This record gives sequence, C-alpha cells and structure tokens, in this order.
Amino acid sequence: MNDKWVCIHGHFYQPPRENPWLEAIEPQPSAHPYRDWNERITAECYRPNAAARVVDNSNHIIKIVDNYQRMSFNVGPTLMSWMEDHAPDVHAALIEADRQSIERFGGHGSAMAQAYNHMIMPLASPRDRQTQVRWGIADFTARYGRKPEGMWLPECAANTASLEALAAEGISFTVLAPRQAKAWRPPNGQWRNTSVDPGRAYKCYLPSGRTIDLFFYDGGVSQAVAFERLLSDGHQIISRMIGRNPAEGGEPTLCHIATDGETYGHHHRYGDMALAWALAQVEDGWHGTRLTNYAEFRARIPATWEVQLVEDSSWSCVHGIERWREDCGCNSGGKPGWNQRWRRPLRDAFDWLREQCSGALEGVGRVLFHDPWVARDAYVDVLLERSVAARDRFLATHASHQLDANERVRALSLMEMARHAMLMYTSCGWFFDELSGIETVQCMQYALRAAELLEDVGGHEVEAALIDRMSAAQSNMAEEGDGRRVWAQRVRPARVDPAKVGAHVAVLTLVEDEATKPFREYGYVVDFIDRMERRSGRSRIVAGTVCVRSRLTEAVTQLCFAGLHLGEQHITGGVRPPPSPPEWATIVDELSAAFQTADVFAAQRAIDRHFPGTELSLSALLPGSRERVLSAVLGDAIASAESSLEESFDANAPLIRWLVAHELPVPDVLYATV
Repeated sequence: MNDKWVCIHGHFYQPPRENPWLEAIEPQPSAHPYRDWNERITAECYRPNAAARVVDNSNHIIKIVDNYQRMSFNVGPTLMSWMEDHAPDVHAALIEADRQSIERFGGHGSAMAQAYNHMIMPLASPRDRQTQVRWGIADFTARYGRKPEGMWLPECAANTASLEALAAEGISFTVLAPRQAKAWRPPNGQWRNTSVDPGRAYKCYLPSGRTIDLFFYDGGVSQAVAFERLLSDGHQIISRMIGRNPAEGGEPTLCHIATDGETYGHHHRYGDMALAWALAQVEDGWHGTRLTNYAEFRARIPATWEVQLVEDSSWSCVHGIERWREDCGCNSGGKPGWNQRWRRPLRDAFDWLREQCSGALEGVGRVLFHDPWVARDAYVDVLLERSVAARDRFLATHASHQLDANERVRALSLMEMARHAMLMYTSCGWFFDELSGIETVQCMQYALRAAELLEDVGGHEVEAALIDRMSAAQSNMAEEGDGRRVWAQRVRPARVDPAKVGAHVAVLTLVEDEATKPFREYGYVVDFIDRMERRSGRSRIVAGTVCVRSRLTEAVTQLCFAGLHLGEQHITGGVRPPPSPPEWATIVDELSAAFQTADVFAAQRAIDRHFPGTELSLSALLPGSRERVLSAVLGDAIASAESSLEESFDANAPLIRWLVAHELPVPDVLYATV
C-alpha cells in the first residue's frame, strides 16, 4: 500500500451578487474587462481548471486535464446556481468530475456539499443552522445525483452545535484548520494538547451520541500555496506536502492541503497549470504517492484516533469567529488606521430583523402552512426549479388548506422573506474592512428585501426601526457617514419595485420593435393588456397597460404607461396605476390625436398632465439592458459619425501618408480619422 496519500482540496466560492429584486447580477465596472466578478473569476479560474494545461520543460503542452476530477472540491450552492445559467459548460464539468472521481476513488466522489449561503454557522440561530445544512444537502443531491458524504463549513467556522447539525443530517466528515483541534489522542491513549497531526482522520464524539470525522489540513503548506509563491512550481507543492513525517503507528499518511479554489488561477495567474502538474506527478506515483479524496481515505483507513474541537473557531480569524461580529483586528490589511467597530451594530441590527421575520413566520406562517419551519426547509426545491409547477407542488404539500390567489402570494412572500433573512448573513458582509464595501452593501440589500417582504405579510413597518439600529454602525470614510447614510445612498437605490419594471418595459417598447412580446427577464413576467403605437418619421408614441407579475411571489401589479421618443436619447413619458377603462380610453385617444397632428409639444403636454410626478427616460432602463438599448438607440448617430470619419480620412489620406513617410507628427484632428 502507498504510504503517502495526497489530497488537494479547493473551496470554490463567491458570495451571491444578485440584486435581490432582480435576481440578476448588475454590471460591475470593477470587474473590467468582464461584465461582473462572477464572469471574470470563471474566465480566470473555474473554466481553466476544467481544461488545465500540463507542459514540459520547454513549455510545450503535454496534455490537457480536468483538475476537478483529481482533486477534492466544494462549490457554493449559490455559485453553482449562477453557473447553471451563465457558465453551463463549467457546471457540467463539475458534475462530470464528481462522476469520474467516483470511479477513480473507490466509489467515493470528490465533491463535498456546503452550507447553503456561506453563513457563519456558530453565529446562526439553531433553526438557520439546520436549514443551511438541509438546503446545502438538497442542492448538492439535485445537482450531483447522490447524497454528500462531507460538507464544507463556511470559513471552517465550527462549534459543537454546528457539528451536531451536520451529523444529524447524515454528514460523515468535514475539514478544518489545524488550530481548531483542541486536543487529540490515539485509541485508549492520553489526550495531547500539542499541534494536531494532519496525517489522518479523527473521530469527534458529540453530546448527542453521534460522531463526525474531522480532517485537519496541513496549515503551513496551505498557507504557502495560498499566500506565498509555492504555487509557482507544481513540483515543489508535492515535495512540501509529502516532506512531513509519516503518521504514527505505521498507517498510510494523508498529505493534504485546503485553500480557496480561486487560488488556482484567479489569485495566482496560471495556478491551474501548477495544480495540474502537481496532480499529474502524484497520479504517476511519484515517490510512492497516490491521489485520494477525503471520502475514500476515511473509508480505506477508518478514524480511530479522537479529537476535541476548539469551540467557536475558524480558518481565517485567529480570534475564533470574532471577525464576523467584532472589531477583533482581523482585516485585509490594506487600510491602516481603519477599524471594524461597525461589525457589531450591523450584526445586532440583522439579528433584530431575523427575530421579526421569525415571528412573522411563526405567526402568519402557522395560518398558511402545516408547519412553516418544515416548509422553509423544503422551499429549496422551489429555488432549484423556478417554475409554477414547482411552486404548485410545494404549496400542495405544505399549505394548510387550498390557498386563494392572495394567500398564495402571502405564503410565497413569507418563504422569500425567510430566504433573504438568511442571505443577509453571508459571511463576506463582515469579512472585509469597510461598512460601505460592496460585500457589506450586498448583505444590507438582502436585509432591505427581507424587511420589505415582512412589511407586506406582517402589515407593520419595520424598515425605520432597522435603520435606527444601523445608524450605530460608523463608516471609516467621512463621506459615507454611518449605516443610515449608507442605507440611503447605496442600499435603497438598488430597490426595484413593479413601477420601475413597468418603466423599463415602457422604454423598451419605444426603442425596440420586438418589445411587444411578453417580457420575461430578471424576477418578473410582464404581459401587455393593451397597447397603442403611432409613428411619424423617427418619432414614436406608445401607450399601454401592462401586468407585472413577480416570478418569485406571484404578486401582480397593473400599470399604465405612455412614452414619446423623438429619436436618439430623447425620450419622455410616465407610468401610473391604471384609471378606469373609460378614462384610460380617453387618455389614449388624446395622446394619439395630438401625435397625429404632428404637434409633439401637445403630445408632451398631454403626457405631463396625465402622468404627473413621473418621468420616463433612458435612465429608467434596468442596468443589465442599458448597453444593448443604447447601442440600438445610438445606432444612427454612430453610423453617421463613422461615415463622416471615413470621408475625412479618404480626403486627407495622401497628406497623412506623406506626414508619416517623412516622420512628421500627424495633427490630432487628422489622427482621429485613422
């Protein structure tokens, strides 16, 4: 038997970045040249690791391999959901990699599950812990077609309650940092408080009588791979991993590391190639090594040694789990003099909101569901299949009675409220340095959505009280102020209500000929009930009634709109609740008559009169559509400018060539035509 078993684990994860109202990621300029950070990291890391190059000393490609098939990995459920829609090739590669690893590693797949949205489990409520584990298992099972053996804890943050939550759902093992082992001992031996030997699996006995196996990765080598330059040489990775002493008792030694998966290509360019080389060496049996994964290793060499856990510990905070609730000193290190005292009031505000949401789920939920907490656990099935059929199955099973349309909206709104009340705890919201940072603002947006839905189903206002609590959180930047200002400047502007969706569709009808089809984007379906359109040259007037339906809660809003497009960026109009049918018919006739007389000012005055206080313009477009629509709107202007430049170049080409030939400067005005 090989005495050195090698396992390299990658924790592949990105925080959910979707706008909570749109269920879509808005463009993120900081990710340039890509549309958003998910796309960028996919291009730099996730996709390359599915087809990594192994090269020789002359940098010639020897072969192309799938790293996922040879390593241990977990991918966050929210990231997998994004990949399924936006990077289906990578999603498929991950599923296939797990299938191949089952054959490679004695019937044990390399993929591990993950607690659903990267919530710090020791800080979660008991019910949230349970749901996070159950959602993580359900998501994993639906994608990989098997039950997970292991589950990754976000930030490796653990306490006994978290391990109990895993074991209660049939999870056999997890992976932790070496400093999370309090004490360990061999069979029938004495407890040792020295640094844990990472070369084996350990059994942890829990108060419930259950057990769970724990692996403690090699901290030194993992650190060198993630933050030093060890990844520049795939050969050195394996040399360092197997250079440690063999395990006591003559057992095969598990040589294993765990890092963020983004290490291999995103954090370190060409890291996927170094990983491929390292895995290839072991696969060839270099120095008596063999590849394995955690599930296979524990099946082949069962845990007999015991371990005790350091309570409330993690892999990324030397103070335990304080990084996610206190100003403990852990930060990115990029801003000397800054503090993170905002972490505590942020968490306190969210904890208060969570209790308000739990109260509504317990109160209103008991009227609509047999058991609202059982329903919440099962709601993951709706997240995995966003369809009317999935919602029908869910409500048929869990609703306490046959729900009418309004009750159905309330029931689904409760579930969405509960979902966002967990998403707001995504760990990245506290990990970094600044209250107004993109990750923290994202969590605050989830909190606003949860509060909004709570107000819808609970009938009382909670946002103001939440903001009051948030005001105790102070930014490090004077211009950002406190949590109240960040909320006003960065959180509330992201909110999208049905009126904004209606305005978006109204603008589309003015500039796109295909926009009369039912609109199915983001989290909404918009159908036209009636529509009037008149054209004259480059000008167009449109008026109509639309039905805006949430694809998540099924809430329905009817709106009327009118818009006038005079060409290019010149758009005006408005959106309003519908008047009575006779009044609306009169308004439409008035708008049509004014436009047909070629009196655009009369049409404008009519729109202003019937849609007071609203304004329609290109800025009403939702962010994901702006580039496409602007390209269409400005098409004629761009074509005209290009034609003028071509004519100017043709007229001045001989002069430009003469200047270049004689090494004389070309004037900027002429250079612009080249």
